[in-house]
Amino acid sequence: MKTILITGGSRGLGLEFTKQYLKEGYQVIAASRNALESVELKELKEDYDNQLEIFQLDVSNEESRNRLYQEIAKKVKKIDILINNAGIASGNEKFRYKFGELNQEDLCRSFLVNSVAQLMITEKFFPLLNKGNQSIVVNISSDSGSITRKKYPGSYGYSSSKTALNMITKILSIELKESDIIVVSLHPGWVKTTMIYTEKAPLETEESISGIIQVIESLGLKDSGKFFDWKGNEMPW
Repeated sequence: MKTILITGGSRGLGLEFTKQYLKEGYQVIAASRNALESVELKELKEDYDNQLEIFQLDVSNEESRNRLYQEIAKKVKKIDILINNAGIASGNEKFRYKFGELNQEDLCRSFLVNSVAQLMITEKFFPLLNKGNQSIVVNISSDSGSITRKKYPGSYGYSSSKTALNMITKILSIELKESDIIVVSLHPGWVKTTMIYTEKAPLETEESISGIIQVIESLGLKDSGKFFDWKGNEMPW
């Protein structure tokens, strides 16, 4: 049975990843800030008790990341897929500051949660990823992080942090090449989730995640270091 670790696994895209991978028979580890309070995860645990493990995790906190690794390392021998899904739309998670009103703390937190944390989690879980057979690291990025496709103002923290995440993907793909670990960035599309500014999004989580899972299943080492959308189309940096 393959084991998958999903950060931000209690709502939105992460919760849908959890649902679909459980149905496919994976051993799923869902970790998030609100994991232990999540009604949806508790219901899934009742249906998939032997397949689902639930852990509290603040991706931006080193102690929390270390504790998660120690707990998971006691339970599993390897991680086959790591999905770095946890992310925020802005540092305060309620609104985005406009130019002329930018907030340094807000911008820095966006980078910490959306890019730095993904790198630190990947580094922390490398020993377990390295024990898998051609393990995969998926960084959930966004077309907002594509410099080529950026056509609108604003979203400084979100867009820039996703661009940084894409660079982290590229560097990790080089770093982990000799370990046969595949690292990619994936744009899920504009999806209707609990994240702010997604109320008018045309895509439902089920369709997006179903597409992403198909992309993940098709990946080979030749794809490592690339940026794809949820349909498998390569995205411009």
